[in-house]
Amino acid sequence: MIDTIRFDSLVPGPSLLFLGGVHGDENPGVFALEKLLEELHAGKIRLIRGTLTVVPRVNAGAVKRGVHFLEENLNRIVKRHDAPVTHEQILANELIPLIDSADAVLDLHGTPAPTHPFIFLDDESPANKAWAEAMGASFLLSGWPALYAGGKTVTTTEYAQSRGKRALTIEVGQNDDTSAAESGRAFTLRSLAHFGLIVPVPASGAAKPLRLTRVVYREREGAFARAWNNFDPIKKGEVLARYTDGAELTAPEDGFMLMPFAGAELGGEWYYLAVEAFIP
Repeated sequence: MIDTIRFDSLVPGPSLLFLGGVHGDENPGVFALEKLLEELHAGKIRLIRGTLTVVPRVNAGAVKRGVHFLEENLNRIVKRHDAPVTHEQILANELIPLIDSADAVLDLHGTPAPTHPFIFLDDESPANKAWAEAMGASFLLSGWPALYAGGKTVTTTEYAQSRGKRALTIEVGQNDDTSAAESGRAFTLRSLAHFGLIVPVPASGAAKPLRLTRVVYREREGAFARAWNNFDPIKKGEVLARYTDGAELTAPEDGFMLMPFAGAELGGEWYYLAVEAFIP
């Protein structure tokens, strides 16, 4: 069910895998990879070594319907399913060989709220950090694995790293921001250049490092205290959200609001919190 497009330079080099549409309602990654494919097919971009596999619509059914997923969140179940029973479990089984055959994986996503581009730095090794810093994103986010300790969820990057691969997830921009696709395209070009598949492409600016400290689930009916954007600063004690029964959720410390999702389902991830960090 996963359609792939492969480009081979016929010169030995790294094998890269670019993913979009893991979440069907996150258009920036899909459109960014479609732009990249247009340029590759037209010969405007040529690989000088290595191979590139592009999957612009990993969960094509969800992309077509414009929904996050059809039956369950694909980017929480990227592992082998011996007896798959959902659409996304079948996709996970098809995705795994693609990741296994790559040296590095770049997964492009989008966010419901307005945002600056940011990167999840799950693997803080010097090699992965060098790649992340070459992207020119606004923020580097560490701490994701600690929020989901115990192997309850497995993302594309977590699975790739468990197999000894380099991997980054980039939140390119807001889902409804048509200009975000150009940012995503720039990240793909910088990745190709970083691994030597094309001539160098300069990045601009240094990313600000933050560390995720908490994920808050929507336990019952409620609403945000105000319309939050990604990276809005918050103060200790500030009311972030209220349940309809009057209970308030407040900031435990100074920091930043991350990935607020006003439309989260009950039991779903409502928002994340982060603080400034130092990544050596």
